[in-house]
Amino acid sequence: MTVPTSDRPRRARRAAAEDTAPAAAPAWLPVLARVALLPPAVCYAVAVVLAGVVAALASGTTPGGEPGLGQALAVGVPLWLVAHLVPLQVTGVPLGVLPLAPALVLAVLVAGVARGAVRRLGAGGAARPPGAQHGVLVPVVATAAASHAVIGVLAAALLTPEAVVDASPALAAVVCGLLAGLAALAGAAAPCGVAVLPRRLPAWARHGLGGAALAATALLTAGAGLLLAGLLADGAAVHDVFADIAPEAGSGAGLALLCVAYLPNAVVAAVGWLLGPGVSVGLASAAPTGITSGLLPPVPLAALLPQSPPPSWAGLAFAVPLAVGSLVGWRLAPTARDAATRVRATATAAVGAAVLLGLAAALSGGRLGAGPFDPVTIPALPVALAALGWVLVPGVVVALLAVPLGDTRPVTPATPAPVPDVTPGAADTDPEPDEPTGDTGAAASGAAGP
Repeated sequence: MTVPTSDRPRRARRAAAEDTAPAAAPAWLPVLARVALLPPAVCYAVAVVLAGVVAALASGTTPGGEPGLGQALAVGVPLWLVAHLVPLQVTGVPLGVLPLAPALVLAVLVAGVARGAVRRLGAGGAARPPGAQHGVLVPVVATAAASHAVIGVLAAALLTPEAVVDASPALAAVVCGLLAGLAALAGAAAPCGVAVLPRRLPAWARHGLGGAALAATALLTAGAGLLLAGLLADGAAVHDVFADIAPEAGSGAGLALLCVAYLPNAVVAAVGWLLGPGVSVGLASAAPTGITSGLLPPVPLAALLPQSPPPSWAGLAFAVPLAVGSLVGWRLAPTARDAATRVRATATAAVGAAVLLGLAAALSGGRLGAGPFDPVTIPALPVALAALGWVLVPGVVVALLAVPLGDTRPVTPATPAPVPDVTPGAADTDPEPDEPTGDTGAAASGAAGP
């Protein structure tokens, strides 16, 4: 007689062995290949599509034709370098003022791919805690930087001095690799635990870094608001520029894309105007304290540069950075009990905001040909010094005066004491708690009896 057996014990032993066995090593090659090739390929594909669409609209042909496709593939190479902030030579003259919008989009793409790669490569064990993927940080960041640097060299080598556009391969390698490496580091910081390193800083330093981010964000938001106000006020001038130099659909679409790509540069220029140093295009310059007339390039954003003497109330623009500095001081006031710590936190915020805005100003300007529009300047050092002063001085004053020294705890309102009942006859109906009742007195007399 055959006794039926069950495979449940066998399956239980197999499941236990799978749980205790080490997880399989992740596939490094496909993940790193994705980091190396996906962002450059997407960037080039978008550049080719945009170039093909604009060329088709301008020529009246349909996208996908052989001449249009070849032209789009050729134009996509310098556009790829422009998205990586690589300076170019166009017909022998320099083009160094490059749009920041494509670079920001590319940096977000690289950061997202690097973050996904770190999570995949760091998932070798289910029991690994978050932030334990330190060993994959360097390979991912190095792969992103090296791949973009190599592709940048190849892209620059495809351009020759005899062509319309040229670029330096060495400079392309440095700029492309640096941009991709920093973006990958920013994306991989959180899953690798690098983002928790600021927690090891003193409390005043952490609060100061938060104040720097607040100041930079507030000033950039104010610059965007100023740019929008100028666009609404001078909408007719912007429309005239479009009508003069881009009357057709194709040229109008290309000019609109150009304006969108340079919008971050214009916002930084507006911040430079608010802080005081201003912005200059060739011999023309504008600041709240005065202007210098000059020729402007025929682009809609340049039409927003003031060309008439500023009114007497233009100095009120300085109220914006003054308010931002006061806001930073007000936010940092409750973070420390003593004055010295508050001053250190506010100074950290001022220095951080100055570095961020100075770097943005340096990236937003550059060479523009070799004629009357050269160069486009948002002076980085004056902008940084102005941001330092506008955040530091009012921030320290407000941080010292907003909260009394030595008292940073929130004031808790005292609980009001209960109001006694003074209703007539209340004393007759409510006996005192310590007054013995009749039963209690009887009990006491009984206990005292013989």
